[in-house]
Amino acid sequence: MQLQKIEFRKEREFTGVLGDSIKFLKQNFKPLFLSVILIIGPVVLLSGLAYSYMQTLMLSNTFTNPGNIFGPTYFITMGVVYLLMLINSVLLNSVVFNYMCLYQEKEAGEKITVSEVGARVWSNIGRVLGSMGLLILLLIVAAVVLGLIGFGFASMGVFGVVLLILLFIVGGLIYGPVLTYYFSAGFFVVVRDRMMIMPAFRKVSGYMYGNFWWTWLILVVAMISLSILQVVFNLPATILTMTETFTRMRHITDGSAMGNDHSVLLIVFYTLGRFLTTCSFVILHLVCAFNFLSHEEKQEGKGLLGRIEEIK
Repeated sequence: MQLQKIEFRKEREFTGVLGDSIKFLKQNFKPLFLSVILIIGPVVLLSGLAYSYMQTLMLSNTFTNPGNIFGPTYFITMGVVYLLMLINSVLLNSVVFNYMCLYQEKEAGEKITVSEVGARVWSNIGRVLGSMGLLILLLIVAAVVLGLIGFGFASMGVFGVVLLILLFIVGGLIYGPVLTYYFSAGFFVVVRDRMMIMPAFRKVSGYMYGNFWWTWLILVVAMISLSILQVVFNLPATILTMTETFTRMRHITDGSAMGNDHSVLLIVFYTLGRFLTTCSFVILHLVCAFNFLSHEEKQEGKGLLGRIEEIK
């Protein structure tokens, strides 16, 4: 039986955004994740290997060379990890949102191939990379400004530091989820409407009026759910790391020989966990995109007007 195509131009309530995101994932699970694996899988794998090497390096140095835990090798590896994570983020955004655009363009039940998704991704990768570069520049400027403000609070003494920490916590809780939505929805607009990130942010911001707290609630629920899922994905690596740490500490304390080295197994678990964690962000991007589409329909009503025209 042919599945009913999800209507993008539709105003959704809280459950509708989450429900349609899950429904879209269920309908497109195999081709969507096949596209993710084949297009960005090698980068995700390299990112996982680099991250796992960084973690095992830190664990090993903690016991064998405690005076050089954060040596040059560690920082070089960390730089490679963050670079690969950035590339992962750019490509994952592009794959998910180009897939959604193809889904909207095709007839119900028409297949979407990996080659089609790949062609769309590479056709606008320059715009996505340029937008990401501009966003990083803006974040650096914002970090500098916030740093200067932080120094101002710190100059007030203990009271200023406590106040700064409270403002940071409250601000993070209130604006953190919404900023996550802005970044993801902004790149959805970049891909769909073929524009740069600043006009995309203005469009997202224009539709946000009156929807701040609903967006905050949706993103909090989605992020908490994903956090639980990601903890499960990384649980084997975490358990093995803790076991290795306590075993080595015990051997150091009682003076006996060092226990077995599970570095290879740790790399496997960390790499697998990193790969699954990256894939789980597909859900977050879908939630942000459907939430934006709901805001857009609420403001413009194009979907409703189209349905009225069909009835006529």
